[in-house]
Amino acid sequence: MTHQSERESVRRSTYKPRHPQEQFIVPLLQRHIDRLLQLHALPSPESGHVLDVGCGRQPFRAILESRGYAYTGLDVEQNPEGTVEIVCSIDQNLPQELAFESFQFVLCTEVLEHVADWDVAFRNLAALTAPGGHILITCPHFYPLHEEPYDYWRPTHHAVRYFAERVNLTIAEEVKAGDAWDVLGTALTCCWPSVEKGDFKSRVMRKIVSAVKTRFFNILVKEKLQKMVPMNGPLYMSNIFVLERPA
Repeated sequence: MTHQSERESVRRSTYKPRHPQEQFIVPLLQRHIDRLLQLHALPSPESGHVLDVGCGRQPFRAILESRGYAYTGLDVEQNPEGTVEIVCSIDQNLPQELAFESFQFVLCTEVLEHVADWDVAFRNLAALTAPGGHILITCPHFYPLHEEPYDYWRPTHHAVRYFAERVNLTIAEEVKAGDAWDVLGTALTCCWPSVEKGDFKSRVMRKIVSAVKTRFFNILVKEKLQKMVPMNGPLYMSNIFVLERPA
């Protein structure tokens, strides 16, 4: 969550890739979020309320409301549609209108990398979740700098687990999403040959490298190579957690 005036999350009204660097992480997150909402976003008659932290233009509002939730959006600034109900930061003191609220389900996607104070943020997330309720968190482990200068963290899954357990949240599900192919494809979008002048051989090599990079990126986007040759290793794209507040 950032204080930048034109954030990607505010401008995003649908959860689809809009730039080359999003070609791998956004569909990956969409698949996992859809699956986890089906499993864990189960409103009850007594407490069917959902809080969308860092909601932006609320790409998940329709699906959450279709599941029977009363939806509340929270963000650091109002969106163009004027539909953010609570304007505040999750790592600051919560406003009075949230003082006695609790939510059965809390959604916090691609927000925590922009939150400076994780101690306060996790305490607030835990306090806002009803006993027996769930929090769905996604936070990138590998991704280019964005929404600068409010881009603070690329945590490991160990870090998310550590902060969750400090506020007595239990781990219902944990995923290290994406593989080395996704990391490589994303890295390629952030690298380009220098355009500095050089001799003829250097200019030719730059053109070759540029053509190979573009071709390889397009192959990875189609996902045919990944299906033929799975790539294992310690590299991954995103931390995805479902946390539970004990009843």
